[in-house]
Amino acid sequence: MALRISPITAQLGKLSIGNTTSRTSIRLASTTKRRKGERIEPSFQPGHGEKIYVFKHFLDGMTVYSHDPVLKANRAFRQIPFNGKKLRPAKLRKDYWRPMAMIQFPDGQGEVGRSVYQRLRECKKLHEYSWGDSVLYGEKGETLTTHDRGRRLNDQRANTIADMAAVLGGLGKGNKIVVGAAAEDTSGSEITVPTATEDDGKTLVQATVWWADGLDQNYAEKWSKNVTHHLFENAILVPTETATETATATAENAESVAAEI
Repeated sequence: MALRISPITAQLGKLSIGNTTSRTSIRLASTTKRRKGERIEPSFQPGHGEKIYVFKHFLDGMTVYSHDPVLKANRAFRQIPFNGKKLRPAKLRKDYWRPMAMIQFPDGQGEVGRSVYQRLRECKKLHEYSWGDSVLYGEKGETLTTHDRGRRLNDQRANTIADMAAVLGGLGKGNKIVVGAAAEDTSGSEITVPTATEDDGKTLVQATVWWADGLDQNYAEKWSKNVTHHLFENAILVPTETATETATATAENAESVAAEI
C-alpha cells in the first residue's frame, strides 16, 4: 500500500532539507550579534540639531517639532495623536501650519540640540496622554463631549512654550543642555562649551529663541538666564561662505565671457 503525502507536508519537507550553502548562510546570519556593551553611534550631517523649529496649526493649536525649516508631512503626522473622529487631519495642509518659534544653539552644539529635541517630544507626549480633570470638565463644571475634549487635547501651544522654558532650563534626566550632564556622557573627556550661563547652581549652554510673535513667550512662567529672545522680523540674513563663493565665481565667469566678446 503506497503512502500518500499531502502537498503541504511535501513542501515542508523540501524547506527542511534545503542545501548546505543556504543553511550555512542562515546559521551565520543568526549568530551575528552585537557585542555586549557595544554602542553604535549614529552619524549626523554637520550642524544637525543646532536648530529646532516649532510649527503650530493656527486654527487648532496643534504643535510639532522639526530639525528642518520645511515641515515634512510624514514626520509631522507621527507627532499628532488621534484624539477623536475628525480631529486628526487626513493630510497636511501647509497653509494651515506656520512657524511659531525656532530654538538655536551655538555652532558645534548639535548634540545638545538633539538632546533638547528628544525631551521636548517626551513632554509633548506626556501632555497628550496624561491629563487631569481640566480636560474632562468645562468652565461651569459640565462634562465635555468627546469632540470638545479632543479639541482641548489638540491645543498644545501653551504647553509647548512652557515645555521649551523648562527643558532649556535643564529639565529632564541626562539633558545635555546642562554642561555637567554633557560631560558625563563623554566618558570623562573634556567638552568645550562656547557660551554657558550659571543659573540656580547649574551651568547651561546658551540658547536663543526666535519668535514669530513675541507675546508667546509669556505662556511660560519663567525663563532661565541662558535663554535670549528675538523676533523673526529682526533677523538679519547672513549669506553662507558657499553662497558667497558661488556668487563670486559666477561674477568672475561673467566678466571673462564679456571680455572675450
